[in-house]
Amino acid sequence: MPIASLVVTLDERTSLRESAIATLVGDPRVDIGEARGSHLPVVLDTQTTEEGVHAVEALLATPGVLGVDVVRIDFAEDEENA
Repeated sequence: MPIASLVVTLDERTSLRESAIATLVGDPRVDIGEARGSHLPVVLDTQTTEEGVHAVEALLATPGVLGVDVVRIDFAEDEENA
């Protein structure tokens, strides 16, 4: 079960920003922290590495998301690569 620590850069426009946050809140794999300016800390918990890659790709395609920086990925409990 890979766990990724990410920083999501959000659009400054309020409607896009709120839409992106709503999308993140609606994903049970995602825990979000407190935004600092346009940067939002996020923890992504997926079952496999492949699922994590697809989740980040989906994040990048979300309106209001300008970028995703990977801070750290913990593969310790990755069932796919065990």
